[in-house]
Amino acid sequence: MDPIEHIELTSQDEEDLAKLLSEGKAPDYHTILEVWRETLVPAETELVKRVTPTWAARIVASYTGVSFADMNLYRDTYFGMFIELLDILRAEIDTDEECLKFYTPADDAENNANHYKNVLRDWQKALLLWELEWDCTDPAAPVKLAAIAEVHKAVFGPTGITQFLDNIGLEFNESDQVEMGEALNEYRLSVEAALAKEDK
Repeated sequence: MDPIEHIELTSQDEEDLAKLLSEGKAPDYHTILEVWRETLVPAETELVKRVTPTWAARIVASYTGVSFADMNLYRDTYFGMFIELLDILRAEIDTDEECLKFYTPADDAENNANHYKNVLRDWQKALLLWELEWDCTDPAAPVKLAAIAEVHKAVFGPTGITQFLDNIGLEFNESDQVEMGEALNEYRLSVEAALAKEDK
């Protein structure tokens, strides 16, 4: 989930690119919905892979209360959360068979704006639910909190996958922000009410 580093083009790369463009064979455009899907799909296979020493060392050093012995649980929790986000994205894509068939950033932004806003809302709901369900008395609380923090960073952080939307100039105006805030607040209240009933 780490961001891809900037790659310098060699003179040969630049020549090849110029040739492709002159022949009218510009690289195919992929909607951000498709980019997100392909970015998240590896979570399904990563879930069953062994934890690497480098990854374990970084997580254990970053989060108090997480030990090396917790890393299998951390892996399962972390990638399990990404699979939930992938399921949300796939469900949104399935509502519109045309949504992956736009070939310019402008068309993507114009025609898929509602899909992007729905996914952003529903991803935030998922994160909010994980936070509200988090229990500080749970023996796995440090692991779950670390996973929530890392997933939030990978999705909504400065180099997170939602930043791909900057590439298409998606308009997210004040009205959209108010609507999103109201939806999340309503969801928070409903979850808190449900959790309060369970505690009785």
